[in-house]
Amino acid sequence: MKLSDILSGVPVIAVTADTDADVKDVVNNSQKADKNTLFCAYKGERESGEDHIKEALANGCKIVLCERRPEIKCGYILVRDAREAYAYACASLNKDPQKKLRLAAVTGTNGKTTTSTMLYHILSSLHGKAALIGGVNNIVCGKEYRSTQTTPDPSVIYKILSDAASEGAGYAVIEASSHALEYKKLTPCRFEIGAFTNLTEDHLDYHGTMDDYFEAKLKLIPLCEKFVSNGDDVYTKRINCPHFSLYDGEFTAKIKRLDRYGAEFTYNGQKSAECVIHLPGKFNVYNALTALCTAELMGEDVSDAAEALGSFKGVKGRFELHKSKYGADIIIDYAHTPDALQNALISARAICGGRLICVFGCGGDRDKGKRRLMGAVSSDLSDLTVITEDNSRSENAADIIADILKGVDKSAKYTVIKDRREAILFALGTAKQGDTVLLAGKGHEDYEINKDGTHPFSECGIINEFNCGGYVDGDHDGKRGGNSL
Repeated sequence: MKLSDILSGVPVIAVTADTDADVKDVVNNSQKADKNTLFCAYKGERESGEDHIKEALANGCKIVLCERRPEIKCGYILVRDAREAYAYACASLNKDPQKKLRLAAVTGTNGKTTTSTMLYHILSSLHGKAALIGGVNNIVCGKEYRSTQTTPDPSVIYKILSDAASEGAGYAVIEASSHALEYKKLTPCRFEIGAFTNLTEDHLDYHGTMDDYFEAKLKLIPLCEKFVSNGDDVYTKRINCPHFSLYDGEFTAKIKRLDRYGAEFTYNGQKSAECVIHLPGKFNVYNALTALCTAELMGEDVSDAAEALGSFKGVKGRFELHKSKYGADIIIDYAHTPDALQNALISARAICGGRLICVFGCGGDRDKGKRRLMGAVSSDLSDLTVITEDNSRSENAADIIADILKGVDKSAKYTVIKDRREAILFALGTAKQGDTVLLAGKGHEDYEINKDGTHPFSECGIINEFNCGGYVDGDHDGKRGGNSL
């Protein structure tokens, strides 16, 4: 593709590069730059791409996009915002697929993945072909690809959308993270509908304050023709737009049944419909309500959309139910914020006939303020809390656990077992018939990250190991150590 075609949608200040030059790829990594690429140099969290222009040129690259004139002689494109320009260039390289699809976006702290997957399920059920860009999987017309980010790099986003358009899809649903909105990954998109699920404490290591976090999320609104948000959330109810609510809003859900098997509710929006979902938890009613009202605002018949949701089987690692050999329920859930953990524990309590045991940790190099809050939530709502590690990254797991313990009610029953595998086996070993074990924090992840790197780690695999006899029985709890209960 000619450089002039790639720059057709890019806000440009000045160009010295040959606009007739053939460009085969747009890259933001100097190591991937060569004579056929456009290298986009922008400021990252830790370093600036402008510091790597020399390396890109040494690798044969002849064209650089940047915000300041390079000190090294080369053909360049000068722009005000290189991140935004990079997104537009990636879209142009893929022939602007975002303009060929009807787009929907879901943002928020909790519920993004399930809600966006529900909406994808509705659209693909009703129209045959659709795409999903999400935190667990990217899906193009039924073909699933593992996701590594909630909202991937623009080079990936617009390639997925291009593949979807080529496959004949008419719709795409995108999970929009606050980082993606700050980094302007989605700026080339115009969404027919955007939805905001909720806002609770998370990512403050990056955003600094809840207000700044909220402002980052609000950057989705100008990209949307229509917008809907949660009228029951302290932040999102402030937004001047239609609201969904379990109590009072333009779109409501009146719950008729809520148990371990799922929920039945009456949806009331522009039209009404009866809906049955096979996922437990009030939070999943919120997710379904959000998916239904966004579908209705896209022009779908809500009765058809509700019927489609009846066949939705859930998302891997989102309140995923298993059973132990002793008859205890086991729930794997991605809950990694205080609010998400609270919701998961409340929902787990609703289906629990005995003790509720929670196994959780907190991620390293992430918001430290939520650690003590999660410790407080678990010790308040669980009968037994098992505190362990969870992607400690560059931090010491012991330091993270110490932060969690600052919020733990010391009169509550808890134990500390640093090794997560051992912590899970301990919890499964002590859980009896009627008990429920919540494994919180990792969800769909099949890896563990620490100072030594990324290692394979499967909670489903540990459950299978336990059920196949990898651990003796609950009478030997003490052999796995930990603090006294």
